Amino acid sequence: MPAKHIEVKTFKLAHTTDDVVKIEHVEKPYGEYSSPVVSIAVYSHGKTKVSEVEIPYENIQEFLKALNESIALCESIPHNPIHGELNSEIGGGA
Repeated sequence: MPAKHIEVKTFKLAHTTDDVVKIEHVEKPYGEYSSPVVSIAVYSHGKTKVSEVEIPYENIQEFLKALNESIALCESIPHNPIHGELNSEIGGGA
């Protein structure tokens, strides 16, 4: 039986025009007796998969803890306002 992908959530990737992140629950990802995983994939233009990570459910709590630690680290480092050099809410371009 092939892997079964069940979509959990899809959302727009920040700072892009049409890239999305898709979160899926995957049953039997590596064959009949494999344990389910969470798939986190980025799709360019909403269609072409450009990256993916599959995380076993046994590692989800540790993964979430690491994400929260990363957020705290980012918030502890001073950053310039996004597009501050343009004095604008959005980026430039031709």
